[in-house]
Amino acid sequence: MMRSDHDKSPIRRVLVLLHPDDALPAQPGQSEVLQRATWLAGATGCKLELFYPCHDPSLELKLFSNREEVSREKERVANEAATHMAELALHLQRQKIEVDHEVRWDHPEPDAILRKIADSSPDIVMKQSRGPNFVLGLSDNTDWELLRRSPAHLWFVKPGNPSLDTVITAIGGGTADEGIVSESDYDLFDFSGAVARSLGAENLPVHTYQVPRLYAYTAYAPVVPGGAGMSNPVETWQEIAEVHGREIKKFASKYDIDPAKIRLSRGHPAEVLPELATSLGAGLIFMGARNLNRWERVFRSVSAEPVLAEAPCDVLFFKDNEDADVPTAEERPRAATSDVDLEMAITHPEKAFRTPRAVVEAGQLTRAMRRRILDAWERDIQAQQSEEDEGGPVRPTQAGVLKEISSAKDALARAAQRE
Repeated sequence: MMRSDHDKSPIRRVLVLLHPDDALPAQPGQSEVLQRATWLAGATGCKLELFYPCHDPSLELKLFSNREEVSREKERVANEAATHMAELALHLQRQKIEVDHEVRWDHPEPDAILRKIADSSPDIVMKQSRGPNFVLGLSDNTDWELLRRSPAHLWFVKPGNPSLDTVITAIGGGTADEGIVSESDYDLFDFSGAVARSLGAENLPVHTYQVPRLYAYTAYAPVVPGGAGMSNPVETWQEIAEVHGREIKKFASKYDIDPAKIRLSRGHPAEVLPELATSLGAGLIFMGARNLNRWERVFRSVSAEPVLAEAPCDVLFFKDNEDADVPTAEERPRAATSDVDLEMAITHPEKAFRTPRAVVEAGQLTRAMRRRILDAWERDIQAQQSEEDEGGPVRPTQAGVLKEISSAKDALARAAQRE
């Protein structure tokens, strides 16, 4: 992956959506969405905001429990997640990445994310893709809901470690009646070009033309402007290609690029774009996504969900920045806070914890973080002793605390062996 001038990037703030496996990892580097976000921050200088919409449905079902007890348990769960999120943020900050983080007790997940987008106004939202489970746009999952409703651009991360030296931008693709190339296509290409330049990547425009699949299911015979139905498929496809070719030449002239450099491919985007990304080794596909409701997605040709399902690489969906329809919440979302001040715990562990044993018992922290705090505590005492040996100010002996730290480390090691 190439890096280039930060000032060229249109990406300044990225909202990174995390699921439990991402928000609570033993090793942050194992999370693909975090890996991609970290790389993007290094390449563009953008600021990251980590967000985890925390929710445990089982707590909502405790109908006969004391409301105060349930509320305290929700707070405990959310605060524990916030502590792990603070660990992730600290991990990124030590890589010189500017980062904010927030955990909220809020649900359902798509609505919680949309409320956060409205609050933060990010340039893009980055999320791990949930995989190929597209069913006519009817599937209920967060990916599809965000595609339908988000006012912000969406970068879906796919498994693997793609090279972002080459990116693909899908231009147009509508029928002649709908407008083959729209104003939003120009906005998309401006955006993808700026992002590609900031990443030092080659941006390849692609245009697909097709007879929408759904028409075949409804026995609809497509009509070419000025012509008849598809009585002669070969001639009709040639005429369709010519109509689309003329529109693409107009598009190319606006950007003063050779029309031959725009790939004109026959077929559905879900077939053309993934195949092209594979053959070119592209690491990212740019394409537009419309805000359609569920019924519109049944009766209109859709591309966004099937492309995301089939793509071998990341996909960034360009949205028209329509006004957000922020969903209301049944109860006020609860912001969580970290149970431990990690900066204090590392720089002044003796102030953050009563004893080294208390560090071991801080189960809301990962084992790696507890070991790190104990190591910092040990180094602080050894530095004090070194100063005393060299004629520095005399301090009370810390030999007993060093023994407690050693015992605490042994306890952590035994716990790791038992798991």
